[in-house]
Amino acid sequence: MKHFFANFIAMFFISKKLRRRIRTKIMGEKPIIQPVKNDDNNALNDALTIKQNQLSQTEQQINEKLQALDNLENKYNYKYLKSEWLMHNNGKLLLPGRFKEYDLIFSIGSSCHPTTMLMFFELRRFSTPFDWTGGEMPENWYQQPDIHRDTRFREKISAICNNFQDWLTPEYFKYVCSSRKLEALHHHVVNTKTHIRYAHEFPANQDIMQHMPEFVEKTQRRIKNLYAAIDKSKHILVIWMASIWDQRTILEQPVSDKDIKWAVKQMQKMYPNKEFDFVFFEPDGNQGKFEYERIMITSNACRIRSNHFFVDNEYNFVHPAHENQPHIHVISEMLDNIHLSKNAFKLPDSCEV
Repeated sequence: MKHFFANFIAMFFISKKLRRRIRTKIMGEKPIIQPVKNDDNNALNDALTIKQNQLSQTEQQINEKLQALDNLENKYNYKYLKSEWLMHNNGKLLLPGRFKEYDLIFSIGSSCHPTTMLMFFELRRFSTPFDWTGGEMPENWYQQPDIHRDTRFREKISAICNNFQDWLTPEYFKYVCSSRKLEALHHHVVNTKTHIRYAHEFPANQDIMQHMPEFVEKTQRRIKNLYAAIDKSKHILVIWMASIWDQRTILEQPVSDKDIKWAVKQMQKMYPNKEFDFVFFEPDGNQGKFEYERIMITSNACRIRSNHFFVDNEYNFVHPAHENQPHIHVISEMLDNIHLSKNAFKLPDSCEV
């Protein structure tokens, strides 16, 4: 009866499509859905994939344009800051030593950050045995504020003069602790003979003696490269920096005038035909934004004192790898004003050394 009624009502409509819909409505039947063929399904997936790729490419292009805008802003800020420096220094570029170009530049302390800054300013061609090293920590340094640490400058100069005697004797190495960070990656290890501390050389997931052969091989290569670079260089810059991060427990003990004069004599005696410059960057919280003090110790060694913790957001972009740890204006400015010469030592390959 329901079927007859549906047909009777539908006959009053001209459109077949409409009549079919009326019958379906009255009979309560669900419309028949034609199954999607595999070919159609594959085509749909292909089209969706193409759209997703197009969206990804568009997003990448947007990010690249935003990065380009950031770079332009950084370059503008940097040029503006450079002009301010020149204005405050009567148009004279700030240079750490006597020369604008050096054949070799390397860090001798106080710890890791000078190497990082040399890398950023493209003044470092290879690793030396002094990279990522510091002085032995005093006892209870993490419990007592304002403890001073000897950064072992004298030991490092002695190492150059005596072919790094005692630097690689395994029995002198002692585990101290692991990094205090939750994601500790390395052990802190000290050479009890030289009092040199290694914070980034011995993996935390390996016993230090198991890693020792690899460490010795790598350090021997670095020693060889350093000697080869000195031999091939005429003008050499050696830098030392007191810690530039925000310290609350430990401070680097400044290198004494006596040790600086001794180091100059030792290097001049060992390399009479080379011209060494020694520059010691030290903190002075009383200095302003464009202020610094240069104190000459010898004709080729000086201290440069400035405000290590002067916070200026305009200058943070100079080292984007450490955006939350602003660098010293004077150090960054001086390092950016010097260059490696065409005679700078180059390794025969690009391996990590």
